[in-house]
Amino acid sequence: MRDEILELERNGRLDEATARARAWAQSAPQDAEARHLYALALLRNGDAAAALIEADAAATLAPQAPAVQLVRGRAAMASGDAARARAAFEQARALDPNLAGAHAGLASLALGAGDLAAAESGYRTALRADGDDPHALLGLGQVLALKGDLAAAGRCFGAAIELLPDEPTAQVSLGLTLLAQGHYDFAVRAFENALARQPDYAYARLLLGDVELRRRGFDAAVQAFDALLEHPQFASAALAGRGDVALARAAAVEARTWFERALARDPASERAALGRARSLNDQGLSAPACESLAAFVEAHPAAHAARSLLAELLQGRGRVAEALALWRDGVARYPEIGSLHGDLALALERSGDFDAADSEAEHAAARGRWTPLTLLRARAALRAGAYNLARDRLATLDRERLIDRQTRQRFHLLGLAHDGAGRHAEALLAFREQQRIDAGPLPALPDLAIYAETLQALAALPGSARARHAPPLLLVGLPGAGADRLAALLADQPDVRLRRDHLDGGSDFLATAADPRLLGALATGELEVLARRYARGHERLGAAADTLVVDWLPHLDARVLPVLKRVLPGVRLLIAARDPAACLLDWLAFGYRRGYADDDPQRLARWLRAAQSQFDFAARVLPTHAVDMDALLDGDSASRAALAQWLGRERLEDGPQAAAAARALGLPTRFPRGHLEHYRALLGGALAELG
Repeated sequence: MRDEILELERNGRLDEATARARAWAQSAPQDAEARHLYALALLRNGDAAAALIEADAAATLAPQAPAVQLVRGRAAMASGDAARARAAFEQARALDPNLAGAHAGLASLALGAGDLAAAESGYRTALRADGDDPHALLGLGQVLALKGDLAAAGRCFGAAIELLPDEPTAQVSLGLTLLAQGHYDFAVRAFENALARQPDYAYARLLLGDVELRRRGFDAAVQAFDALLEHPQFASAALAGRGDVALARAAAVEARTWFERALARDPASERAALGRARSLNDQGLSAPACESLAAFVEAHPAAHAARSLLAELLQGRGRVAEALALWRDGVARYPEIGSLHGDLALALERSGDFDAADSEAEHAAARGRWTPLTLLRARAALRAGAYNLARDRLATLDRERLIDRQTRQRFHLLGLAHDGAGRHAEALLAFREQQRIDAGPLPALPDLAIYAETLQALAALPGSARARHAPPLLLVGLPGAGADRLAALLADQPDVRLRRDHLDGGSDFLATAADPRLLGALATGELEVLARRYARGHERLGAAADTLVVDWLPHLDARVLPVLKRVLPGVRLLIAARDPAACLLDWLAFGYRRGYADDDPQRLARWLRAAQSQFDFAARVLPTHAVDMDALLDGDSASRAALAQWLGRERLEDGPQAAAAARALGLPTRFPRGHLEHYRALLGGALAELG
């Protein structure tokens, strides 16, 4: 009977295995092995409470059997009874000191308590006893993932899957690691593999929705979340997932509704609390966002992500002391969590207290090695002008263990280190490696030699008769021009709202410039439809009808200009202007947005030339003001006054968003005037493309 049950389990026929084990246990209630196998089958099917009852019965019949104590410990742990689980695992270890599962079980309890060092030690002990123990491999993978060693974690999960090919939890663990590394397509495959083996695995379906959200597969994410809206355990997370989709679509008002529903279902949902705060902040309601998060953190002091976002929002509002107090409180409450010390160091760095940040980073580094800390310490060396020390610290990072964002940061900082030391050829190589991480086709721009005459004629046609909002101000700039700095300055002005949804795609006509219908003489009714679609973005933002909305575009495609002028009468264009050659160098060194990367400077230069031609044409169609960004950011009062006058304001206010954009962790966000001369020979071919 035993071999038959185990064979059914090996073939993935869990229901049949459980039925056979149940029949055996019921027919032989005094047989310890029958009760033990039934407990195992119940545990594999997710019924931990029933498994614990059977395991207790088996332990009464065979108290000296280490395997029985092991399944008893696993069932107790799955039931949330850590004390009983620890006692069972310790008894199993005492009965058989080489029982890998006992060491792995105790390590899992340590992991649940946040003691990564004890957990790692326990899992490695288990693997010394049995190098093929899948539970130890899975646990060690989780520890390594938490420590930031994602590549090694992935290897552990992969090895566990080879041992347990039909175990969905192994697939989920692998998928989580792939998700953290940004390998979204592979993560989807892992979660789908888990669901293929266990279609009712709700956690895997939730994670599938999350990864689809990350790769902007919004419809697939909605489908995954909707399947869980009535699930007894995951309904709140699914509701919050719908809110995250709405946020990603720049629908802050709708998102807030979803998050409120999630919190009504589960007031302790940190994900929903975070989402509600973000949606409030996206509506310009940063004070209520802070208040809601503060109440949540007070009720749930262990909610580290909520604490982090609250501190970030407080810092954004200039309430730096309160933000740092939050981090210090977290460190005081949980001193054993070394990563909190690292978080405090990063918060101090963001606040501009670089000496304290560097000191805290050294303290945190003694407790563990985290990639964010190494990057912080490299930045500290750069701030101190210790360029070779920065280079050496960056050299300690294993590229295979970094996610893309960290790899990008590493090459950027390495480029700055070489630049500071005067090694400009090496700096350019590092900057190009940074670009290569995200390199792909740049957005296509039209050849205006083909379209100019048609666009001029269309722009002369009458516009829409009905205005739903005050005419927006469109903000554009070449990559490397500093449009982000200008956007932050404008966002600080009273009664101005910054619209950012087109930076991540958008869904109205500004995001579909290649639609050939835009090159036709649209009728009034068609213009009204486009106006309504555009207005939804203002409504999602919560902007009043008379509010000046600054709509920040990642680039300008001149094919939208005639329709833009007709749909939004009175629309104006603000250009963050800078010498394209200087933009090229800063684009290479400091990057731009996702989807705007290429490691070939000549391709970047050709794109800059085409993008500048769109601006030049737009200036003939729309009221336009070009801001000399070098002058503005160097503090030129005349440039600032001219911008204020064009905006109809007496002056421009200095606020926290502009200050935050300028601070950049104490490192430059652009190269100063004239810095291009160091690279002119190195970029000769690309600069020739600019003309």
